[in-house]
Amino acid sequence: MVRSKSKRARLAAETVDPAEVEGAVADGLLIAKSAATIAVANRIIVSALREQESFDVVETAVAVRDELAHLAQEQVELAGRMVDTRAKALKSSGRSRHQFDYRADDNTALASRQTIYTTIASRLETLAADDAYVDEIVLAARDRAWNDIGGAIMSHVTSVVVPDVGYGEGRDERVKLLLDIDLATLAASASGKARS
Repeated sequence: MVRSKSKRARLAAETVDPAEVEGAVADGLLIAKSAATIAVANRIIVSALREQESFDVVETAVAVRDELAHLAQEQVELAGRMVDTRAKALKSSGRSRHQFDYRADDNTALASRQTIYTTIASRLETLAADDAYVDEIVLAARDRAWNDIGGAIMSHVTSVVVPDVGYGEGRDERVKLLLDIDLATLAASASGKARS
């Protein structure tokens, strides 16, 4: 079916109200926050282990802002791809051959994606300037890095046996108590159960 130029022009100009995609934007922002936290935690770990640097709140805040800017730029690029994809889809006719073969009927969905990407990018840029938001990610990244490093250290420490230098002292008395009290109590308990 061939679409009239006026219908194509109308579809190309179609936009989506950001309120309609707020749920998807909120999800995208949560994912971006998690991604920023993980990326910055990894930077903290590398700085501490490879470069022997101490944790620095100011440097980490700069890293958070850089990561948020990087994530915002990714969203801008995705929105740009949606513009190109929509233009191509509006020129295509017939049925789709696969899931990424968009047609004019897909324009509303593609416009929604474009709006989602654009809105997330804009919000990430705003959040990068929000000191409280950046501080929250700094602390979350620091805690994550500490948990990762601390967990690795603890797994190695718990597998190391440290001999007790005072173990030999009083050993004979402990063995006697074990034989006289603990084993006698266990034997009595076992014989009582056997009679039942």
